[in-house]
Amino acid sequence: RLGEKKMSAAEENLLPEVSLIQGRIEEVSLGEPTVHGQMAIFPLLDKEESARDYLTLDESIANGYAHVTEVDESGDVPELKFRNSSDKRIFLMEGEELLGAKQNRTLNLSILAPAEKEIIIPVTCVESGRWSYDSERFNSSDRVHFSKGRREKMESVSCSMRIDNSARADQGAVWEEISSKESRMNSFSPTSSMGALFEKHKYRLSDYVKAFNAIENQAGMLVMVGDDITGLDLFSNKHTLKKLMPKLVRSFALDAIELNTRKKYQARIEDAEDLLKKSATANTSVHPGVGDGNNLRLQNEEVIGGALSLDYQVVHLSVFRNDDLSDSRNYRPGRGSRVRRASYRRSHRRREGL
Repeated sequence: RLGEKKMSAAEENLLPEVSLIQGRIEEVSLGEPTVHGQMAIFPLLDKEESARDYLTLDESIANGYAHVTEVDESGDVPELKFRNSSDKRIFLMEGEELLGAKQNRTLNLSILAPAEKEIIIPVTCVESGRWSYDSERFNSSDRVHFSKGRREKMESVSCSMRIDNSARADQGAVWEEISSKESRMNSFSPTSSMGALFEKHKYRLSDYVKAFNAIENQAGMLVMVGDDITGLDLFSNKHTLKKLMPKLVRSFALDAIELNTRKKYQARIEDAEDLLKKSATANTSVHPGVGDGNNLRLQNEEVIGGALSLDYQVVHLSVFRNDDLSDSRNYRPGRGSRVRRASYRRSHRRREGL
């Protein structure tokens, strides 16, 4: 039509990607929740099995296939060099922590590192008080960026993607949140290391890991911390979920431990269903991935998320509740969580006879 901007061939090729999130969510079902302490996990069940043609970060580093270093001798905080010497892709999950070199970092995006290639990966520092080598290469850790920090970082990365298509996070905000969490959890590290928080509570975190195990047909997990729906992680392959679930449990459990209460919470399936519905209908944008595949960003008033896709298949989807972020443009003090209060709205209507 006259006056309409014509799409490029590249833009037209990305159109089918926009509906991938909804399609993937419609493929899974919610299982019965498991509750431990101040946390509940609903398994996301998928009867179909997709091929796993990649290695995980942990097994790649352990077997010498992945080499992660500073970009050069001087280093650059938001970037690292990743060399894949195997003949398979390597999957790096958003939020996974890398230990060593000049300071510890976490991954800003989920990435499929191409086979037998070297790429630059976007990261964020989680150890503000160190800028000196303690090893030449990075090692992987048994944890993921704690869920509150991971959620805020996801929003800032999405903002960078909208502005200039870069995958950078707000580094100052990440350091501030780690410092604030140290204070709230009465923890101290000479380098303000996020890892020290996990180490201090490792025994309680271990109890959470033991309490939550992957079940048959489980490809993902939807999590409640206290009486709040917090977020979800969904994979294309059940074996990937099984390998990475302990890391993810520690991430959410650190926030559960921070609640410091013995209050009993009830896991409400209608609230979990509400998060899935909001995630499926969120606005989605598509960007070229770091490495193979595409990077999808999704957001609406209630959720913020990111995904990695390859060949029109969602390799990894992570979503968090969005509307109680103090830095979010959607935040309104005292409003409460719409996702968390789905069950409240229904029960209120019943009491009022609506």
